[in-house]
Amino acid sequence: MQNQLATKQESYLTTDQIQKSVMNLMQALHKRNDIFGNPYPGLSAEKQTALVLIKSGYSYRETAKELKKNHTIITQWSKNDPKFKQALEQVKTDIQESIRMKTILSQLSVQEMTSTSQMNEELEDPSL
Repeated sequence: MQNQLATKQESYLTTDQIQKSVMNLMQALHKRNDIFGNPYPGLSAEKQTALVLIKSGYSYRETAKELKKNHTIITQWSKNDPKFKQALEQVKTDIQESIRMKTILSQLSVQEMTSTSQMNEELEDPSL
């Protein structure tokens, strides 16, 4: 009985392993896109840098500081440059999708833990 339990458990990936794999894949794809593509064509290098910083988690103020600009520069660009505004909206959408993905993975983790606990109880007590 103990060997059967060990064999079954070895064949399952843990939620943590799945989450790490998905996150590694997402990061690899993100890095590849940054290296091989120009994700924001038609924008200056400075504005592209701002978008990359914002996408990686910097606030508007932190981004402006990195660029050595006034703290209101991101807002000014979004009001005065339609291409920048559109790209900034896409960055915000990407961030929201990433947050949703992390939430879904977290919920899957809880569900997997619950189902694993139930499966372990059934293996320990076959009458269930």
